[in-house]
Amino acid sequence: MSSLEFDVDAAYCVSLKERSDRRAVFKETIEPLIKNKVEFHVVERDSDPVRGCYESHQDIAREALDKGYERVLVFEDDVAPYPISPSQVGWINKFVRREQFNILHLGYSMGKSWLTWFPYIARGRVVAMHAYILSREGCRALVDAPYVGVPVDVLFKRKVKQHCTFPMLFRQHPAALTGSDIELVVKNEDEWWQKNWKKHWMSPIKNIWRTIFRVGF
Repeated sequence: MSSLEFDVDAAYCVSLKERSDRRAVFKETIEPLIKNKVEFHVVERDSDPVRGCYESHQDIAREALDKGYERVLVFEDDVAPYPISPSQVGWINKFVRREQFNILHLGYSMGKSWLTWFPYIARGRVVAMHAYILSREGCRALVDAPYVGVPVDVLFKRKVKQHCTFPMLFRQHPAALTGSDIELVVKNEDEWWQKNWKKHWMSPIKNIWRTIFRVGF
């Protein structure tokens, strides 16, 4: 039975129309885990898959603004969970209610990260958009940024103040199970995620000085 609920106004899952296989995996692995009702944002394949992905996430942000939402939870359909505790989700909900943020990554590919003084919340420079919470300010930043040939996660890394959950809650299923609709060189195999997980734990240690002196908060 679902035991986890994120304090958001709506939850979405981006999925290509022909990827019913991915939607089936999502329903088996994610929907039983969380109480939030997830709406599939089903899109047609774009001749430029990077643009298609970008505009799909942008469409969700635009809808959130139009409906007056304060926070939305967004998944991609190849998302996979790590073990998640209700306590961690509770603190995440406190953070999104109390603190100003643009995007809170619930899973990510490592760049670098450093802990804040808020439990389970880090700052960082990361990529990947398979699981995140977007605030109204973050929605506005995405809607106002036209596609210029870079992936949506690169936009956020370059332009927007990023927060990350620590430890992260979600990864991506291996390509052998769900494939990749964007990457020519697939990186989301189990071995790759294992290495990413190790970097994920080491980066806050390497950047502990940022936490102590509140640099980049």
